[in-house]
Amino acid sequence: MEAPSTAPLPGASLREALARFARHAFRLRGRASRSEYWWWMLVSSSAAVVLLFVVPALLDGRLPDVQVLLHPFGWWTWQQGSILGPIDPADPASALVGVYLWCSAAWWLVTIVPGFTVAVRRLHDSNLSGWWTLLFLLPAGGFVLLLLALRRSRPEGARFDGTPLTPLERVRMGMP
Repeated sequence: MEAPSTAPLPGASLREALARFARHAFRLRGRASRSEYWWWMLVSSSAAVVLLFVVPALLDGRLPDVQVLLHPFGWWTWQQGSILGPIDPADPASALVGVYLWCSAAWWLVTIVPGFTVAVRRLHDSNLSGWWTLLFLLPAGGFVLLLLALRRSRPEGARFDGTPLTPLERVRMGMP
């Protein structure tokens, strides 16, 4: 018997995790196991490294100067100067820079909502409300969210699946 699609998939492989990431891209209900969440984080982080460092280094011949600056709303990663240097329309590499910028923007647009929803479902699996994802707005909130994502799965998190618990399940979880 297969688990409901709102239940987490412990021990998910990379392929399974990414398939569920795409299939549940706009679903806030349900849960995501640690493996589902961390496989996505690995893919997302790898894409960020490629888009922020590898591609600019290949196009411009140097690594970008990325610095972390303090702003009124907390710590944000801002790049001073230009990642790719000034774009010269006469330079044949300018077309590549344009393609790079469009690809970066497309990646961000395609993954921002699913990345948020998988974080919400991961918190649900550890029996926390998805509202905790708003911590990312605070200076150290992103770090706290990563720590919360490490929490083990808890059976009480089934309350976020959208299916009512049986009386026996409620008793086992110590719920009234």
